Amino acid sequence: MNVDTLSIYKANLAEGPIYDIELDRLFWVDIEGKKILMKDLDNYSENAFDTPDLVSSLCIVNENEVIATIRHGFYIIDFKTKNITKVGEVESNYQENRFNDGKCDPLGRYWAGTMNMKKSGPTGNLYKLDHDIVKVLDGLTVSNGLGWDPENDIMYLIDSPVRKVYAFDFDLNKGEIYNKRILIDFNGEPGNPDGMTVDEEGYLWIAHWGGGKISRWSPRGEKVFEIKLPVTYVTSVTFGTYEMDRLFITTASKEDEPLSGKVFTTHVGVKGIPSYRFKKY
Repeated sequence: MNVDTLSIYKANLAEGPIYDIELDRLFWVDIEGKKILMKDLDNYSENAFDTPDLVSSLCIVNENEVIATIRHGFYIIDFKTKNITKVGEVESNYQENRFNDGKCDPLGRYWAGTMNMKKSGPTGNLYKLDHDIVKVLDGLTVSNGLGWDPENDIMYLIDSPVRKVYAFDFDLNKGEIYNKRILIDFNGEPGNPDGMTVDEEGYLWIAHWGGGKISRWSPRGEKVFEIKLPVTYVTSVTFGTYEMDRLFITTASKEDEPLSGKVFTTHVGVKGIPSYRFKKY
């Protein structure tokens, strides 16, 4: 399978790719570079926006605004006015923690988890931003990839250092999760599970941090397919284009790999589930 380089920008630690079908634009972040990147897939122009601290995930609000997790807080960023407005903050007393991956559910709630930057213990938590910020789950080391099945009955969450992909029963209307269980144990797989996305058939696509690939897994936790990348540190993946049949894959830099830190893309024979926008209250 041909994998092409998409981005001009080479990130230190690219993460959180989100494609917005209304804008036909791909967004991602460089956590350590403290930047939000935007790629217009109509004319292939590329732009960067500097953030005041480590930025780890984002959701689209509208044509001019996104909401992003920056260090300990949720912030609305207006690209037109350059204003950055704090919505709320968590764990500001836990200096070893920061926000990591996050996504919006189909009703526009922003789910985002925190991580222990030293990976020294399970001090991470999962939060939900609706009208307020609510802690949903604790005991995570590095809260990572999130996703929902096509019926919105199941939510998936990755904890990278423990190498587990969890599944939960999901109540979309209440925005609540129940019945945590292990769907995939990465023991025996190269690298740790990182970011992920879900396709319209309900299969999970998971990035292998340190494993140099993307893998596809059935809703029963069986690996069915993988795509090798020319870099070691693969961080996350999302679907995009109007047809929703192209993968966009973020990576992190490694000194002896010239293409590392770039965004890659490849066409696949299945469609993904579109990303959801944040519902601003």
